[in-house]
Amino acid sequence: MIELRGLTKRFGATTAVDDLTCAFRPGLVTGFLGPNGAGKTTTMLMTLGLQRPTSGTALVAGKRYTDLPAPMREVGALLDARATHPARTGHDHLLALALSNGLPRRRAGEVLERVGLSSVAGKRTGTYSLGMSQRLGIAGALLGDPAILVLDEPINGLDPSGIAWVRNLMRGLAAEGRTVVVSSHLMSEMELTADHLVVIGRGKLIADTSLEEFVAGSVPRDLVVRADDPHFAAKLRAEGATVTEQPDGSLVVSGLDGHGVGRLALAQQVILTELTPQRSSLEQVFMAMTEQSLEFEGGVR
Repeated sequence: MIELRGLTKRFGATTAVDDLTCAFRPGLVTGFLGPNGAGKTTTMLMTLGLQRPTSGTALVAGKRYTDLPAPMREVGALLDARATHPARTGHDHLLALALSNGLPRRRAGEVLERVGLSSVAGKRTGTYSLGMSQRLGIAGALLGDPAILVLDEPINGLDPSGIAWVRNLMRGLAAEGRTVVVSSHLMSEMELTADHLVVIGRGKLIADTSLEEFVAGSVPRDLVVRADDPHFAAKLRAEGATVTEQPDGSLVVSGLDGHGVGRLALAQQVILTELTPQRSSLEQVFMAMTEQSLEFEGGVR
């Protein structure tokens, strides 16, 4: 478990992380989300003891990272997939990490096999593609068989099969009772992977909730309606609803809930052949929730 308590980081007059309090719990894949400049990387660096908070605390398994007696056995991290010596082989990179952290030599080969890099273990990491480097970084995070994993953009550079593999890996690790924290800008993938979300903007907490609650409760859902009455759209508008008529004959209705649509249909003796809530995507909700927290905004022409 990772606990952040009033975590704050200032760089001169700039507040990168602002009184952040939340927890990343075991047994869940938690998506750590926010627009560029939200403070995600700074938060992860403080959690892993690579930056000192201005105030507040970040606890990993109940302790500050710097107080952990064997950090790689407690928490595995992937922050920069390219952070390897380019002349060192994939196997030797992991072997150096293992030996310097008191881990068995065999772990290098074991994690290489788990991430599918056994066939290129003897190649220099400078020749690795970004996707191969991501797999190597994940192997490094798994090296100590930790109960907590912190992964920053782990699917960058991966092909669709690689993305699916990472997704299944993270969900499998969470199912084992581990704490899995993943930061990503790919909302469509987070929607398939995450159980829980922690969303920040301009260093402040915006949401700490389940994926389901975040998507369902943050943005009103439209309804998809089909009726046997060609004038039903006009009748809905007369009730104050906003109606968009689709080429396939369906109606997208907002401003009136399902109960209201059903009551109107009954009163008008109209047969409804479809009345379906239109689920907002994670990307749509995320954009709406973080609209006021964007570091940069581009104009549309």
